[in-house]
Amino acid sequence: MLLDMPTRPSRRAPHTIVIAERELPTRLGLHAILTHQPDLHLPPPVSTAAELLAAADRYHPDAVLMGTWFSDGNGIDLCRTLLSRYPNMRVLFVADTANAQLLMHAVQAGALGCILKTIPPAQVPGIVAQTLAGEPSFDHALMSTALKWIGRQAESPQEPAPHLSPRHQQILPLLSEGLTNKEIGRQLNLSEKTVKNYLADLFDRLHMTRRSQVAAWFINHTVQQIPSPDTSMTAEMVWEWTRTRTRSRSLIQEEPLHAHHSAY
Repeated sequence: MLLDMPTRPSRRAPHTIVIAERELPTRLGLHAILTHQPDLHLPPPVSTAAELLAAADRYHPDAVLMGTWFSDGNGIDLCRTLLSRYPNMRVLFVADTANAQLLMHAVQAGALGCILKTIPPAQVPGIVAQTLAGEPSFDHALMSTALKWIGRQAESPQEPAPHLSPRHQQILPLLSEGLTNKEIGRQLNLSEKTVKNYLADLFDRLHMTRRSQVAAWFINHTVQQIPSPDTSMTAEMVWEWTRTRTRSRSLIQEEPLHAHHSAY
């Protein structure tokens, strides 16, 4: 007679993370902080853009923890290259200083977060876990600098937006979140064909040919409307902006209007 033996729960495969940083102390420090995490697999750290691309091709990591520039390449451009090859990869930048424009460029490139090298080591594993879960992670000092920068941008004169109908204004945020025409229609109680017609008109008004362009225009225009940083809601609005940027990353690979598939 066979006895039913208790089954041992299957262990989840560890997440693979590649660390890429030009400075040896930072590179080794990050590796030392994360090496004892039981759910992580860390290949040997790399120090150049070429080595990072090779490591990504070899290990297919779930996430990359990388510096903002290398001796042979720019971190922002490198992030775009990585995500064009591996759209599901998570990218977390490690920056030297709190630079607001760096944060904006990082989000535009598709990164899920950006932290400073001065961050307490004990916080790094939690931030990495948050990044692996698909949640944005931005250093408080970077966010503070970004708020001030956005405030200055809001005070500068901006190009007037084209006239958009109330329906266009309902569709824009849904498109920017990466929803399909069918999903937008379900949200607004419209047919998929009607949504497509609205998008065609919207593309004409904005003189654009890709959904990603429209999403980027909407997000940039929204950022320009954020009030001065001394209001209580600004931080939440900036955080939501970064989350929307992240959700919109899936739109980047779309084909233009004249391609085989319609952009809208």
